[in-house]
Amino acid sequence: MDWRLGAEFFQLCLADHCVAANYGNWAYFAGVGGDTKSRHFRTVSQSNRYDPEGKYVRKWVKQLEDVKEVEAVLRPWDFVTGWGIPIVPQDTQLTWNDKEKLERSGRISILHDEDD
Repeated sequence: MDWRLGAEFFQLCLADHCVAANYGNWAYFAGVGGDTKSRHFRTVSQSNRYDPEGKYVRKWVKQLEDVKEVEAVLRPWDFVTGWGIPIVPQDTQLTWNDKEKLERSGRISILHDEDD
């Protein structure tokens, strides 16, 4: 699918659309233009890095607003009964460091329950 279709749709969803930022980011992640490296937005690792307490996810994903365990907020398909399998393969949503940490300890979150 042409990346411009996604950029155009996304533009319609924004209240404060900036053509340069929107199209630049879509092109960047599509791997077209001057920097054609393979780019992947690793959602689980990004969430762990920039929202380690899961506040943002809990705010916008109502099914997770009362979930206490941060690890369950990061990876609900592994913890929440009835949660579907993600469309995007889960193992592609982790950096290699987080994959290694998950294999070693069973978790990627740096925060632990007080019972741990």
